[in-house]
Amino acid sequence: MKSLFYVFAFAILFSCNSNKNNEILNYTTDTTLGLSRVNINSISEKIPVDKILKEKKDIDGDQKFFLQLVSKPKESGIDTNKPLYFIVDQGKSTSDPDAKAFFWVSDKAKFQKSMSDLTKSKVTVDSKDYIYIDGKLSGSIKGDMAIISSEKSYNPYAGYNGGMSADNAPKLNEKYFTDFWARKGTSSTTIKDQVNQSLVDNKDVSGWVNLAALASYASKGYIETLAINKLIKDSGIGFDFNFGKGTSEMDTKTFFNSDMKKIVEKYYDKNNVNYDLVKNVELDNAKSFTVGFFSLDFMRYLIKEAGFEATVNNYLASTNKTLEDITSTFTGDYAFIDFKTVPTDTMDYYQPRNNALVLGFNPKKKDNLTTLLEGPLGQSKKYMMSENQVIFSDDNNVIYQFQNKKAGKNSKLDKKSGVTAYSWSDGHDYNQKEKATVKVVDMVNESKEDGGNLVSKTVFTLDKKDENALYYLIMNG
Repeated sequence: MKSLFYVFAFAILFSCNSNKNNEILNYTTDTTLGLSRVNINSISEKIPVDKILKEKKDIDGDQKFFLQLVSKPKESGIDTNKPLYFIVDQGKSTSDPDAKAFFWVSDKAKFQKSMSDLTKSKVTVDSKDYIYIDGKLSGSIKGDMAIISSEKSYNPYAGYNGGMSADNAPKLNEKYFTDFWARKGTSSTTIKDQVNQSLVDNKDVSGWVNLAALASYASKGYIETLAINKLIKDSGIGFDFNFGKGTSEMDTKTFFNSDMKKIVEKYYDKNNVNYDLVKNVELDNAKSFTVGFFSLDFMRYLIKEAGFEATVNNYLASTNKTLEDITSTFTGDYAFIDFKTVPTDTMDYYQPRNNALVLGFNPKKKDNLTTLLEGPLGQSKKYMMSENQVIFSDDNNVIYQFQNKKAGKNSKLDKKSGVTAYSWSDGHDYNQKEKATVKVVDMVNESKEDGGNLVSKTVFTLDKKDENALYYLIMNG
C-alpha cells in the first residue's frame, strides 16, 4: 500500500460503541461535506478471522491488513475505546474532496511499529507529532487525537496536472494540519443534531451527508444564487448499515428544513403506489423493477424555484406544450422494468437490454399526451396507450400483453402499502459484474414520506446464510 490514508479506509472499523460525537463536532464546520463511523464492537463479532485466513487462499495485502487489525486491534496503537471517523471537507476540486481519517493514538511506539509492519512502509512520528510515511508528511497528532490525509486531498492534480511531475507538485505541509487543529467547529445546533441522529451506536456502519454544503460545492456556489437554496439550507442525509447472517440492511433518512418539509408534505400528502401499472406486465420475467409515485407538481415547483422553467418551456416549444401541460397530463405514477430476456428484433447490438416504462396519465389530457408522443417524447420509441396508462418498450411481446390486458405473473411483487416506491432486484447485474461465488438473490427497497422527510430501507439477501454477510463479502473480495 502506497499511502496510510488508504490504510485507514479499513482502520475506520475501529470506532467505539458510543453515541457521543462531541469531539469530531469540534472540527466539523458548516461546509464539511460529511462524516462516517463504524461500530467495531458489533463488526468484530461478525467476522470469523481464523476461518477466513484458513479458507481464503488468494488473500491480498489489503484484505490481510484488514483482518490483522480486526484480530489484533490492541496491537495497532490506536485507542479502540474512542471513535474513529472519516471527515470529508471541500477540496480544491469538486471531483476530489478533502477526506481525512480522524482517530486517537494510545501508544505512539506501537502505532509506528504496527502501521509500518502492516503497510510495508516506514511510519514515523517526529518530535512535533507529525506523522510521516516513507518520509512524506501525511498526518498530525494533537494530544492523543490524530488525523491522516493524502497529497491528493491537498492537491488533487498532483502528478498529472499539465505535465507537473509528482516530485515538484505541491505537497502536504505543516500549515495544512495546523489550520485543521485551529479551526472552530460549527455552532449550528441543526448540524449537531443531524450528526448525532445519524452517527449512532446501534448500527454497524453509519454516516451523515451535509446536503446544503454538498449542493454548494458541486455547483461551485451557483446554488446560493437561486431561490431554491432556501429549501436546501440546513438539510442533510443520514444513512446506516447493519449486517446479519446472509443479509444486510441499509436505511436512509433526509433532514429537511421546515420550509422544505412543508413543501414535501404538500406534494406528497399520501404514500400510495398504483400497482395497477404492472398488472399487465410480466414481472416474473424481470431482473429488476420499480413501481412508485413521483409528484410532478413537486418537480415543477423545484424547477420554477431553480429558475429553469423558461428553459424547459423553450425545449418544449416545438410541441406547443409547456411544463405545466406535462405536469397536468401525467399523474406521477410510474413503473420501470428491466427484463431478463432480450427482444429478438432489437437494433441494439452493442449492449442489448429489454426495458419497459409505464406512466400513468390523466384521461382528460389524452390529447396533450398524443401531441407529446408525436414529438421528442415518443420519437423512435415503441409505445402503447390504454385508458390512463402508456407503456414504452422495444419488446413487441411486452407491448402486446399490455395492449391485450393479459394479466402478468407477478409473484415477486409485494404490494406494500404506505410507501411512495417499491423496488425489487434479483442481483443479476451485480453478480455478473463482480463474478461473485456468493450471490445476491434478492434486493428490496421501500421508500416513503414521513413528516416531510423521505426515508427508505433496502434489504439485501445472499444465497448463503451460514455466516454473516460480511464474511461472504470478504471471501468474494
